[in-house]
Amino acid sequence: MRRRLVLLALALLGLGAAFVPLGSARVQVLPSDVTIEATGPGGAIYAYDAGDLSCTPASGSLFPLGQTTVSCVDSNNDPAGSFVVTVDDTTPPAITVPADISVNGTGPTVVTYTEPTATDIVDGPITPTCSNHSGDTFPVGQTTVNCNAEDAAHNSASASFTVTVNLVDNQAPTFTSVPPDTTIEATGSGGAAFSYSISASDNVDPSPSIACDHASGSTFPLGATVVHCTATDASNNSASTSFTVTVQDTTPPTLTLPADMNVPVGTTVTFSPTANDLVDGAVAASCSPSSGSAFPLGTTTVHCSAQDSHGNSASGSFNVTVADGTPPVLTNVPSALHVEANSPGGSVVHFSSPTATDNVDGPIANVVCAPASGSTFPLGTTTVTCSATDSSGNTGTASFAVSVVDTTPPHLIPPGDRSVYATTPAGIYDADEAANAFLGGYTVSDLADAHPAVTNDAPNFFLVGVTVVTFTARDASGNTSTAQASLDVRPMPEPGTTPPPLPPPTDRTPPDDVTNVVVTSGDGVVTITWANPKASDFNHVEISRSTTAVGSATQVVYSGSATSFRDKLVLNGVEYRYIIKAVDKAGNDSEGVVAVAFPKASGLLSPKAGARVKKIVKFTWRKVKGAKYYNLQAFYGGTRVFAATADAKVLSAWPTKPSFVLKRTWKYAGRKRTLKPGVYTWYVWPGFGPRSSAEYGELIGSRSFTVVR
Repeated sequence: MRRRLVLLALALLGLGAAFVPLGSARVQVLPSDVTIEATGPGGAIYAYDAGDLSCTPASGSLFPLGQTTVSCVDSNNDPAGSFVVTVDDTTPPAITVPADISVNGTGPTVVTYTEPTATDIVDGPITPTCSNHSGDTFPVGQTTVNCNAEDAAHNSASASFTVTVNLVDNQAPTFTSVPPDTTIEATGSGGAAFSYSISASDNVDPSPSIACDHASGSTFPLGATVVHCTATDASNNSASTSFTVTVQDTTPPTLTLPADMNVPVGTTVTFSPTANDLVDGAVAASCSPSSGSAFPLGTTTVHCSAQDSHGNSASGSFNVTVADGTPPVLTNVPSALHVEANSPGGSVVHFSSPTATDNVDGPIANVVCAPASGSTFPLGTTTVTCSATDSSGNTGTASFAVSVVDTTPPHLIPPGDRSVYATTPAGIYDADEAANAFLGGYTVSDLADAHPAVTNDAPNFFLVGVTVVTFTARDASGNTSTAQASLDVRPMPEPGTTPPPLPPPTDRTPPDDVTNVVVTSGDGVVTITWANPKASDFNHVEISRSTTAVGSATQVVYSGSATSFRDKLVLNGVEYRYIIKAVDKAGNDSEGVVAVAFPKASGLLSPKAGARVKKIVKFTWRKVKGAKYYNLQAFYGGTRVFAATADAKVLSAWPTKPSFVLKRTWKYAGRKRTLKPGVYTWYVWPGFGPRSSAEYGELIGSRSFTVVR
């Protein structure tokens, strides 16, 4: 019974048992595997009971950390078995930390503390690790420092303490962002609005307040403004800073100008430019030329400017184009002319050219009439249209009528008085040869009609005796002339007798006309030259004069045998009609040659026509009664250069006396001119009344001269 109890006890103790016979003296027990806790760096002492067995290591030995196998033998030194002793380290280190720490600071503060310690029964001293190290900067407030120690067996222990930083705030805020000194442009008379950003930080207060004496977004006046700002924390600590905002005005005024203007010549040009400034508001604008100035013909650029009180200026320009849309005005237009026909083709007609005056160019040299003066005008009425074109291309016209009429009767020369013998006892028939020869013996001509008709009042039968026959010539215009001739019919001779000879017919054959007629018109004089007929019976020349006007009186001004005639009893500007007839010794005259003359005063004195000039040119002309001034124009480039060719006009002057000196250089139409070699043509008109009225008389004259080197 006792044995059973021992075995039970061993089983409960976890020991293995070796069974021996019941009669043995000792029980042999082999211990089970065991795990024990290390008690030091070397491990742990462990005692066990193995009965009579002998084991190694022995019970009570120091077992090292880890597993140690204990081998046992019996008394016979035979192996009896083994068991394992495991020494573990599960005991954490013992850690020691400082007591809680409390310090004062003006902000996060560096705090040092005694380093925590730790001891392990196995490892000995161990250095703990902490979440915050001694010497770290600790924030304001309480910070828990957690420390941990771990041995080689990874057993750990932890402990903590607190570090409290008590805030003592005596530090002013710090500005972290301050605007730089800034220059901005004025946007109005009050200056300009300016927005800025400024910030500050504080060691304690996360949002210190900032106050500036000129708030962001406010309007800053012109000039420099110092902005003072103060940052204040919750503890009423403050800091100040400043920056400068300069408002300047460099923006020029805005100039508003008229659009380009187009006006007719003579118009007063007015305009009103305006200028507005951001700071000054309305400012004065000035222009050159100014409003109301006299603008020349063509395009003038008007330059305008405006300046504000800070010296900023704006400028601009626009164009004023003065156009000449007014045509020249023609005055001194001839009245309707009625002239006598001088040939079947009509008549050469001279007339004074109208005066053309332009509001810009003054007198116009080139007045063109069609048909021109000196042309042959046909019978009937012809309208003469005269025109003048100014330098702008405007053309003015005027017209008058020239009527060429034929009021001159035919030149009828009857047959010579003749004697014939009767062919019947009573007389002779008009168809008989002798009578017919008498009736057809007339000569007729007409200045305007090449074939005037001739009739007579002769009877069909001429009785013995003298019969006076009247011949009548009629031209196409109905003009008639008559002449008479006698036919003396003598009795028929007795048969077988010889009649006495008859007297010859009266000589009425007209002589030949003069030839090579040349008419030269001058100043108050007309010169006519001709060649006389070569016929032996030529006696003299008779020249009659009248004006070309219809119905004007005719006057014989010359009778003689010379071949020239100088007529000084004429008036300038009047057209004269001369008929030069040849007269034979019998008193018969020719039909006559008509010559037309138009004496005209030459008012120009120098330079003479065709003169050659080397240096300065002195123009002189005759004084015109009543003229207040004269207009002298000169053209370069030929003898027929007129105002319509604007570039050719080199001079237009208004002297008050009948003379003008043109030097080597001068100015005209805004350009410098030089008296260069070439042909020049000059014209002079008299002016009456004020120049503004532009009242000019007839052209005094025109001439050409040549400038040579």
